[in-house]
Amino acid sequence: MTKHRVVGAIAAVVLGSLTMTGAAWAEDRTPVGGTAVAEDREPQRTPRDHREFCERLQEVAQNLRARIGEIQALQERIRAKIASGELTPRQEARAKKALRHLEALQEELEERLERVLEIYEEKCT
Repeated sequence: MTKHRVVGAIAAVVLGSLTMTGAAWAEDRTPVGGTAVAEDREPQRTPRDHREFCERLQEVAQNLRARIGEIQALQERIRAKIASGELTPRQEARAKKALRHLEALQEELEERLERVLEIYEEKCT
């Protein structure tokens, strides 16, 4: 009896996953004509929605700039501490590792800022 339940449960899971996969595929496909259905097209925005969208982009860009500035200030403090020679070798190694991490984070945030500004230029000007 237990075997029947296990086999039934496995069959239900397999059929369920196949059904969900098929539904996902059907949702992603475009019609035979090659043009997207009206539901798939980008919705029309009202001028107010568009203005709010552009304001949010500006706010995100401003927040990214502020965060980059904070990271740069922190990097300068770490560099000054390393240059002072007051750190033990272990502390200096940790500081250099933190500095590398902050530099990578800064690069990532600058790339995000660049993408946000590109979107702003494309959609809002």
